[in-house]
Amino acid sequence: MAEAGPMAGERALMRAVLEDAIRCLVGEVGPRYQRGRLAAEARAWIEGADPHWHFSFENLCDSLGLDSGRLRARLLRDAPVPVAVDGRQLAGRGVRPPRETPAEDEIVQMIRAGRPLRVVAQTFGISVSKASILSRGLASRMKAERDEEIRRLRLDGWTHRALGARFALSRIRIMRICARRGEALTEGRTAA
Repeated sequence: MAEAGPMAGERALMRAVLEDAIRCLVGEVGPRYQRGRLAAEARAWIEGADPHWHFSFENLCDSLGLDSGRLRARLLRDAPVPVAVDGRQLAGRGVRPPRETPAEDEIVQMIRAGRPLRVVAQTFGISVSKASILSRGLASRMKAERDEEIRRLRLDGWTHRALGARFALSRIRIMRICARRGEALTEGRTAA
């Protein structure tokens, strides 16, 4: 509804603040990782009663001609229930509790045990890049060492099939690893 008059802009701002608070309360705005905090802040604003602050929930409702008590009751009744996690209140759709960063030694142990980085990341609920960073690139270093050993053994006369069996890789994968070394040697010779 369009309004006119000297207070039209202020009332429009008040409606926008109220609408934003409602959308935050139900978890519809903000990045997913911030929705819980935004919902908790909106809930605190709606539950609060500060008669001295011009944009408090009470004053805003009064200025817009709304019954703050009834609106508060309805909003809080229909809003998602906050979930207490580590002393913090979270609410809203799509919000999950923050995960603790796993200890680096746990990640390193799994990688050294031969677990793929993807599996390690899924185990701890983190991204593959985060798992790699926490292990200080251990998986990449181990893979490079493994690939170098494969190439060395191939030069010593091992067949692709035998290397595949030893390292639990497909013959095609072994051929690609050996081919990369050949490409690197060829590039080094042409650059000289």
